[in-house]
Amino acid sequence: MKTVNRGFTLVELLVVIAIIGVLIALLLPAVQQAREAARRMTCSNHLKQIGLALHNYHDTFQSLPPGGLWANDMPWVTPAPASPNPYRGGVFTSLLPFIEQASLHNQIDFTNSTNVHDQWADSPANTIRVRQVIIEAYQCPSDTHGGLIPGTTNAAHNYSANYGPSGVGSTGNPNCSCAQGAVFNGFKIDNKHNQDNPAGPFTRGGNRYCGKFSETTDGLSNTIYFGEVRSDCSVHARNGWSHSNNGSGLVNTLIPINTDTCHDPADAPGGDTCYAKCNWNLEFGFRSMHPGGAQFVHGDGSVAFRAETIDHDAYQRLGQRDDGQPVNLN
Repeated sequence: MKTVNRGFTLVELLVVIAIIGVLIALLLPAVQQAREAARRMTCSNHLKQIGLALHNYHDTFQSLPPGGLWANDMPWVTPAPASPNPYRGGVFTSLLPFIEQASLHNQIDFTNSTNVHDQWADSPANTIRVRQVIIEAYQCPSDTHGGLIPGTTNAAHNYSANYGPSGVGSTGNPNCSCAQGAVFNGFKIDNKHNQDNPAGPFTRGGNRYCGKFSETTDGLSNTIYFGEVRSDCSVHARNGWSHSNNGSGLVNTLIPINTDTCHDPADAPGGDTCYAKCNWNLEFGFRSMHPGGAQFVHGDGSVAFRAETIDHDAYQRLGQRDDGQPVNLN
């Protein structure tokens, strides 16, 4: 008897390929969701690490770290501070010893006339600047910068200290203006707070104010201390974690979560620079690459995901440390 070896016909092969394609199409979103879930969990763990570092810092120094710090007060105040006025870093440089980065912290001379971010991180070899050192705990793997901020030599950070509903510039940057700042200032709970007495736990003006846990009278568990940011959506965040003026103590709850300011002025939709990263008001919002919201760490070290559809008034209550109306959405 003759044996007939029959292989796949062209039609059968095409059917098999089509079935495989359908299966891949069905599985791919699930795989992507699983990967994002893992990245989000890592991001949450980094925020928890920052929350624990804040408590250890406070236990050591009896205060919170400065949002930003200069040698002789903030450079734009009047009268102008003494010169030279080098940048002394801020919240992230202060927390280095408490996130297992003491060796890097020990390389920095905080009395030097050289800006902290410009100092050598590996003296005496002198091959890498402080601003170039990638700190894993300061970065969220969901973001796409890959460590260094594209177009710069600055290592990125994806978290920022909360200024609360203290206020933003009404029109912002005169060269990249946005009039919507005035609208969002209308959500301030009161008018007694400013950069010398922030509504949130932190201010950029660390020369003038460094808070304490005791000043969060609404309760640590009810108050945002840090939240997520994106370096490609804010010119301040693009300065990197080691810079005094990187957005910490400026990023606030007045601006809705995930507000789109991720464009250059020339590419802003409709030419509206309220969508641009350079506007100095809407850029100071919390935002992430996570679908639908962003993650925050509260003063007690707990981490919560807040939807971008959160009630805006409740968001201000979470952002302010002392309004007398604590909100717990957990």
